[in-house]
Amino acid sequence: MLSSRDLLDILNLTRVAEQRVLRRALPTDETEARLMDVLGHEPLHMDEIRNRTDLPIERVSATLAMMELKGLVRQVGGMNYVAVREEQAEYRA
Repeated sequence: MLSSRDLLDILNLTRVAEQRVLRRALPTDETEARLMDVLGHEPLHMDEIRNRTDLPIERVSATLAMMELKGLVRQVGGMNYVAVREEQAEYRA
């Protein structure tokens, strides 16, 4: 029989609190801050992100990849990205 802890481990939900803390702490640098300023819930193509931030495409690409690993952004197909933002109410839990 599975315990509640086993289920959390299987679903990888044991680190939710840590991920929330990281999301509040970020952006960690100016590039991430600029990208987060232009990203929202509507998909935005990497080329448009580059145009709006006036950053080199290689920096945009590398930073978006790292931000995706951190759970801050999500690629939704076709090099389109959205910000992953949690509602404030979730932080109070």
